Amino acid sequence: MSSSLLPQEVSQTLIGIVQAFASPDNNIRSQAESALNNTWITPENIDALLIFLCEQAAYSSDVTLSALSAVLFRKLAIRAPPNSAKSLIAKNITNISQTTLFSIRTILLQGFLDPNRENNIRHKLSDAIAECANEELPEWPELLESVFKIIADDTDAGSATDNSFKESCFRILSSAPHLINAVDFSMVIPLFEKGFTYDKNDDVKIAAVTAFVGYFKQLPKSHWSKLGYLLPSLLNSLPNFLSSGNDFALAAVFEPLIELVELAPKLFKEMFNEIVRFCDCVIKDRDLASNARTSALELLTVFSEYAPQMCKSSTVYGETLVMDCLMMMTEVSVDDEEALEWKISDDNDDDDQEEEYDHARQALDRVSLKLNGKYLVPFLFQYLEQMIVSPEWRQRFAALMALSSAVEGCRDVLMGKIGKILDITIPLINDPHPRVQYGACNALGQISTDFAPLVQRVAHQRIVPALISRLSSDCCERVQTHAAAALVNFSEEASQTIMEPYLDSLLSNLLVLLQSDKTYVQEQALTTIAFIANAAEKKFIKYYDTLMPLLINVLKTDTGAENRVLKGKCMECSTLIALAVGKQKFSTYSQELIDCFIRYQKDDEMKNDDPITSYLEHSWSRLCRLMREDFIPFLPIVLPPLIETAKASQDVTLIEEEEADNYQQYNEWDVVQIQGKHIAIHTSILDDKVSAMELIQIYASVLRNYFAGYVEEILLEIAIPSIDFYLHDGVRATGAKLITILLSSLISSTGVDTKVLELWSIAADKLVSGIMSEPMSEITQIYHSALADCIETINADCLTEQQVAAYTKGVSANLSDVYQRVNERRNNEDDYNEDVDNDLDDYADEDLLDEINKSLATIFKYKKEQYLPHFQTLLELISAYLHDTEQILVLFALVAIADMIQYCGEHTQPFKHLFINKVKEYLISPEPTIRQAASYIVGCCATSAPNLYADICNESLDVLLQVISIPDAKTEENLSATENASAAVAKILRTFNASLPNFNDNVQVWLKSFPIIQDEESAAFNYNFLCELIMKNHEAVVSKEALPVLLTCVVESLEKKVLRGDAAKSTINTMKQVLAQIPQDQIMTMFSGTSEEMMGNIQKWFG
Repeated sequence: MSSSLLPQEVSQTLIGIVQAFASPDNNIRSQAESALNNTWITPENIDALLIFLCEQAAYSSDVTLSALSAVLFRKLAIRAPPNSAKSLIAKNITNISQTTLFSIRTILLQGFLDPNRENNIRHKLSDAIAECANEELPEWPELLESVFKIIADDTDAGSATDNSFKESCFRILSSAPHLINAVDFSMVIPLFEKGFTYDKNDDVKIAAVTAFVGYFKQLPKSHWSKLGYLLPSLLNSLPNFLSSGNDFALAAVFEPLIELVELAPKLFKEMFNEIVRFCDCVIKDRDLASNARTSALELLTVFSEYAPQMCKSSTVYGETLVMDCLMMMTEVSVDDEEALEWKISDDNDDDDQEEEYDHARQALDRVSLKLNGKYLVPFLFQYLEQMIVSPEWRQRFAALMALSSAVEGCRDVLMGKIGKILDITIPLINDPHPRVQYGACNALGQISTDFAPLVQRVAHQRIVPALISRLSSDCCERVQTHAAAALVNFSEEASQTIMEPYLDSLLSNLLVLLQSDKTYVQEQALTTIAFIANAAEKKFIKYYDTLMPLLINVLKTDTGAENRVLKGKCMECSTLIALAVGKQKFSTYSQELIDCFIRYQKDDEMKNDDPITSYLEHSWSRLCRLMREDFIPFLPIVLPPLIETAKASQDVTLIEEEEADNYQQYNEWDVVQIQGKHIAIHTSILDDKVSAMELIQIYASVLRNYFAGYVEEILLEIAIPSIDFYLHDGVRATGAKLITILLSSLISSTGVDTKVLELWSIAADKLVSGIMSEPMSEITQIYHSALADCIETINADCLTEQQVAAYTKGVSANLSDVYQRVNERRNNEDDYNEDVDNDLDDYADEDLLDEINKSLATIFKYKKEQYLPHFQTLLELISAYLHDTEQILVLFALVAIADMIQYCGEHTQPFKHLFINKVKEYLISPEPTIRQAASYIVGCCATSAPNLYADICNESLDVLLQVISIPDAKTEENLSATENASAAVAKILRTFNASLPNFNDNVQVWLKSFPIIQDEESAAFNYNFLCELIMKNHEAVVSKEALPVLLTCVVESLEKKVLRGDAAKSTINTMKQVLAQIPQDQIMTMFSGTSEEMMGNIQKWFG
């Protein structure tokens, strides 16, 4: 071993500590860990400790000590420095002195290059070296030179040592791809080419592919074309793995390939069909390991998600994908023809035990969602119709499950084939094999969800009896429960009229299932009863006196710890039935049920993870919704444990990479990577926190002023702090919503007093801070909504100047982020990516912009022109939006401008020139929503700043009259835009009537836009103006020709409930006054051509 940089006594002490980590004695290991943490992992000693560990890893002849030291070095290198305030992102290796760093690098590289080091130690040294090559650290040319030399050198090619060297070099590049960013491509390409074509060792090839993808991912797109040359070499390694039966290597290379497809799918365009055929060979080879076959299918699936047009253009993709999925879906109950193991299983969710089948189902679902029915259905039905009639039950089962998987994505085509699908599916409900019966139930359940509510209306007489037939005792329990589950799907979208004829048969069969000796059967029966009750509503009253005593009896009986979920299902079922039958009918057994709940609530022996807890919490909330203020006496029992759960803090643990898999085995933990560190988050605690907060929302919104006594504690200790839960989106989102509801509850009790304003100031600071810093647009929009709703609830100017300034800064950041995302999506179509329809991303940004508009409007409403100096800082962005071609951006800008004019009026003069020409241009936009918004702005100009915008209003009047007169003005697509244009005309006519040269002619044209049947705001203004004209006895509206037409229009708007509130009252009264002045015989003559139905409606409203 080389001479140490440390004193001998230091090295000897640390050797003893590290060796103790390998002891089988827990006490010895604990003492070693304590000594390391307390004495050596300190600001004074961390440099010495890292030097010691790298020396032992590089030089020690004790293999165990060397391996332990290498692992400990890497762990400590990425751990936060002692006493660091940035414990999640800071690292020791970037915090030590440069002298120490350079010494460590020299030592590690010497150890790595030593040909006598064991191969497994070299791999560990390569991991340590990668951490020392961190992008934040100085360059390391000696390392790069060594890596290139080793990979190029064939002197000892094929030996175990050379294989180890080459694999380790590629491992370093995988972890630190930036190392070769500055290297010329003429040197990089041969490096990877060497790895891809290295035929002496498959592990080297795998490491080379992984390194290549890591390097490719962090390069700018402008350089990608230079690397396309390497793809054939990369892909040529795959057939060798297949022919040699190396399924591990196949799966290992598919994984980085999938990442590459996600990044640049069109790189594979020229060789796409060959890739499809190769994957097909892998999938069909049932001798290969499951992960190799499912990885091949995953690769094909990912192509559909990132390059759907390329898949559709392929001559082999559709048929191959469908055939492979169907084949893998037959791989169930292997070597178990009667499916005995499946039949006796109590596990209703056992698909993960049949990995190929489950993966194929998911793949077909994902592909159908991307490629849709027009493309996929012909391939699918080509095989389904054969498989449905196959004598082999697995074929029939796979066909039914494939139909279930594809039906959502293929809805566009299959909705028109409901009859044909039922003709295929329903006969198999009576198939001799239980798994086929199960598949038929599954298909009917999926159809009931994806074709709702149409299928409920047109096919209930076929679906419901078929499913009821599988509830009978001659079916196996797995089929019975799945039929009951499918009935849940059906009833969710079924009306009580549809459900009523089947209730007797349904309930009699479900009550039999409740007597089953299988708990999971009883649980499903309870769930189905609950959902049927919810659908049947008051029609369920006749069954209440039979069912409720049974449920209460189960709750009163000690059925053992294994039946806790069953009791929870009883709670759920009883309270859903209570909601269905109503408060009056519920009162028969209400006290008895509540007494049961109280007993469980006060059970001190109930464990934290008792499944009853969640059921009980939600059941109490349903009773609150039903009983309303009668529930108040139970709040002291129900709320304290709920509040305690909602106060949970973030449980975050920094873990080692090798621990990640262990944590991810448990549903209650999630592992994320932040700057190379693995962080375990106890998500189950936070999920429970969210659930508790949602239940508190229900109590606060239902009980309102009666809940006020709890508001301050919940607001200060739960809702407001939740905005800081940066590792759980649900907590932040739910907390923001809760703030609004709590504030409303308090104000309904006390009014807007000093305490309310104190609490609001704290909440406003947090919401504004969230608007400024929140990375998720879906949550940012919730912050905007909460802020606006709270201000409206307080109904006053309640933000400080500092809060307004911070809010505006946040809006600016939000708008900039949206603009960047829109441009990225717009530019997504290139030589490497398709312009995939990212509807979810579009909707998220559209929703965010809607909520920013809402919050801006609220700020303007209460700040008026005082907000203009802040708003001015946004005008550059808003102007960019206004002049863009993206509809959601233009619409945002127009709405923001309308709010500014509406609330600031003549004070908007300095900004008029920035937008007014574009507004006039957009009055005739081909996009109805843009026309609508532009029309609304002109209307605001007329009502809020007539002096400033008189010229614009006069210039726009003729255009608006043309817009409302075009032949298709009243089509569904154009209706809202037309009605807004009509309202803008009314506003101009009302404001400028004396100065308009053709006022009477304009009124005549305007009247042709009636009735207003969609836009409430337009209806209110139009009919109010109409009433003014009537009261002024204007000839265009009181003539015997005009009056019947206008009355008919008013009735239609009233019937559509578009004309409502004060505007409706005013219009009705005005029309009554007009009719009262006309002799009855003249009225009869005027309305002689009116239909009997319309005359009845006129009599209803004006008689």
